[in-house]
Amino acid sequence: MKKINYILTVLLVGGSVSLNAQRPEIAAETQLPDTLSIGYQMNTSARTSSYSINGVNARSFEKSPYIDISKALYGKIAGLNVRQDNGASPDNVCGLTIHGNAPLVLVDGFPRSISDLTSLEIESCYILKDAAAAALYGMRGANGVIIITTKRGTNSRLKVNVDYNFGVNTQFRSPEFADAYTYANALNTALGNDGLAAQYTTQELQAFRNGTYPYEYPNVNWWDETLNKAGFTHNLKMSFNGGNDKFRYHTVIDYYRDRSMLKENTEDDRYNTKPTDTRLLLRTNLDVNITKSTYMKAGVVGKLQELNGTRYGRSAIFTPIYNTPSAAFPIRYENGIYGGNTVYGAKNPVALLKDYGHIRNMYGSLLADLSLRQGLDILTKGLAAEVAISYDNIGGMNETSSKEYRYMNSYASITDDGTLVTTPVIYGKDSETLGHSQPFESLLMRSDFQAKIDYNRIFGKHNVSGALIYDMQSIVKNGRNNSRKNLSVIANATYTYDNRYSINAVFNHSGSAYLPDGDKFDSYPAISAAWILSNEAFMKNITPINFLKIRASYGLSGWDGSLSHELWRQSYGSSGTGYNFGANATGTGGNSEGALPVVGLVAEKSEKATIGIDLTAFNNRLNMTIDGFYEKRSDMLVSGANSTSGIIGITVGQVNEGVYKYKGFDASLSWNDKIGEVNYNIGTSMSYLTTEVVNVNQAYQEYDYLYTKGNPVGQMYGLEAIGFFNSQQEINNSPQQTFSDVAPGDIKYKDQNGDNRIDSKDVVKMFGSSLPRFYFGFNLNLSYKRFEFSADFQGMTGITVSLLNSPLYKPLTGNGNISKTFLDEEICWTPENKSNATMPRLTTLDNANNYRASSLWYRDGSFIKLRNLLVAYTFPKSQTRFADLKVFVQGTNLFSLDNIHFADPEQLGIAYPSTRSYWAGVKLNF
Repeated sequence: MKKINYILTVLLVGGSVSLNAQRPEIAAETQLPDTLSIGYQMNTSARTSSYSINGVNARSFEKSPYIDISKALYGKIAGLNVRQDNGASPDNVCGLTIHGNAPLVLVDGFPRSISDLTSLEIESCYILKDAAAAALYGMRGANGVIIITTKRGTNSRLKVNVDYNFGVNTQFRSPEFADAYTYANALNTALGNDGLAAQYTTQELQAFRNGTYPYEYPNVNWWDETLNKAGFTHNLKMSFNGGNDKFRYHTVIDYYRDRSMLKENTEDDRYNTKPTDTRLLLRTNLDVNITKSTYMKAGVVGKLQELNGTRYGRSAIFTPIYNTPSAAFPIRYENGIYGGNTVYGAKNPVALLKDYGHIRNMYGSLLADLSLRQGLDILTKGLAAEVAISYDNIGGMNETSSKEYRYMNSYASITDDGTLVTTPVIYGKDSETLGHSQPFESLLMRSDFQAKIDYNRIFGKHNVSGALIYDMQSIVKNGRNNSRKNLSVIANATYTYDNRYSINAVFNHSGSAYLPDGDKFDSYPAISAAWILSNEAFMKNITPINFLKIRASYGLSGWDGSLSHELWRQSYGSSGTGYNFGANATGTGGNSEGALPVVGLVAEKSEKATIGIDLTAFNNRLNMTIDGFYEKRSDMLVSGANSTSGIIGITVGQVNEGVYKYKGFDASLSWNDKIGEVNYNIGTSMSYLTTEVVNVNQAYQEYDYLYTKGNPVGQMYGLEAIGFFNSQQEINNSPQQTFSDVAPGDIKYKDQNGDNRIDSKDVVKMFGSSLPRFYFGFNLNLSYKRFEFSADFQGMTGITVSLLNSPLYKPLTGNGNISKTFLDEEICWTPENKSNATMPRLTTLDNANNYRASSLWYRDGSFIKLRNLLVAYTFPKSQTRFADLKVFVQGTNLFSLDNIHFADPEQLGIAYPSTRSYWAGVKLNF
């Protein structure tokens, strides 16, 4: 942790150092256009706006080689936390949160998924997080808003860009499992600790060690047998841009193919299990000036995706890979039949990967939007009307081939004289024909209709603008109660005086289909103001400051994303027990009341206040933005059981009584300068977040420390481990631990309340939260003549993770495996090494005493990662004779400084391995 704090200090201080005072020639990634969209086809001036806006331009996305564009945002935007997900290419989409909550994502003003985009489409991405911006989106705005704008055509000749990159994806901190001899020894030890007989004899242990009988006593590295050392990615992107003053176009074609590290079937040519993710996207944006007062904007996206792999599942396959010991059975016996046994059945990892059939998922997406704007200067100058509509249709199906395979258990043993004895039994059958199916998988239809009348006019020093907006959104998915509908009527007004003072007011009357009939709407007002000090006369002589603005906002917004249909209705269904009645009191099934409805159901409410400063200084070389925020989140759904007596005899529904508080600050700082022929840009962003649980309707607690009120959101709780029991006498003389039978080598806990019992009343808060307290990013961009260099770092601190989330830290339980990784990192308790043990005794049982939340398992999850390192060189058109040609090499996720040495701190569970990738590519601008 000291190392991380030291590096953080160096990065943040270094980010503010000036080396020179020359004019910069390299554009910062955080430099946004002067006019920004805030949604609903409304634009605002970045200089006079009272909104809190932070973001990045297209350069951030052009540098990122990932198909998941959210990875381009690692540590780039203050307030936005980007959390790495796990899985192969189809599943590894980062989680995005603003101050701990998942924001609404708008693409060109319409609600869409960030997964619908590729890097070459994006012009800018920024977040809205102040109270007034949140109120604009009513019941969908409380979590903040991510605004993404795509590139539009320009009034110029045809410009063609071609971008190709090739990636090699390698494993980063993948587990290493124990060999057969080590596993067998550990299992015998664990069984002995449990008071059970050993599984393997001395002769059998020697057979594992010496490889005497490789089929009966195998040593299989299932990880290496199912995964290659590397996977490969190809990505080809092309864009076409041009037009004239009446018609402009921008078209993007993106082809992507990823081949994961999982191995494929090479023996049965009737199906293909090659693990691939293939995508093709086509986007066209059109802008048409129909007349001088009539403007049309349209966008169409078509996207195809095909996923291929084992029928067992590209993610599910890792459960048997992790859990199957190297000593369990061979891949195949000498007769070619797959290995298996009574414990693991037919779950041979290699057979499941290659010989179980295949699945091919096919998805198609059509996303379309159209807006038509009509100036109404004929009625009064500055008046206009606009209508916009979007419609998205996303569907999927799959093609599956299925088959069975035989597996054999040799039931081997070795007699005292060393004779191998086997009684092989074959199970199952080898399919002569394949089963086939082509089922429907999913369907989503999403639409948004917006109508607006707006007014914008300047009267001398007075700028008056306003809009009246109607917005109707709908999402329909296959399945019962999977639809969502929202309707809002919005009034937005802004007044700016002399480009010095600006005030903005928002009123949103917003409704949700999740809410009860007759009470589906709520109102969300907000106000914000800005003072542009740099335009004041008394600031004119302060030459270092180019721009200075102070902003503040206060208002209400809502969030219905935690709701679902029919929460406010009384439910009925099968009671599970039936009724006894009649002459013989015969048991008869029937229906009964389900959980009670939520009475007075409402959407979550956010009361938010923000204050911020925007500063540009030293001839625009220094840019700084600081925002302080406070938010009270109320009307959250929590369990109502604790406020209702159990005598009611029925499940009590939820209640809108939850209250959280959030406060903190976001800051971004960049310096853009030049030393001789070296242009450079240094930037950093950071966010500090504190949270508090005010009310979760917790039941009465006997001791004050058991209450969660006042603790951070996501606070970790557990028992305080004070060592391991070293003898039965120590157990007898200690408070009774009530979770399971306790033996020497088990974890010993502190009796917090002195009642001589260890139970749930001894659970206390400890360590930090699942939400990071401080998250940040740092980036460096250099250019010298035609060379370019950039490095992007991301990190977070104040976050706690549990080793129990890693299967490596529950070795041998539930017929599980044990890893060399665990044995290298830790020392398990035994009578011989009890003085330096770091982990409890090995056991084959679930052991509720040991494997529960406690201080033994929590670790500091802080990290700093080098997310992106790029080196490029550009050959100008004067040399190539056909185009500007940029060649580059790049590395992503190159290293991590953290306290979790055996795994990626963001990925502890069973999953496709975390990756470190190396890229090379070319970019051509014609």
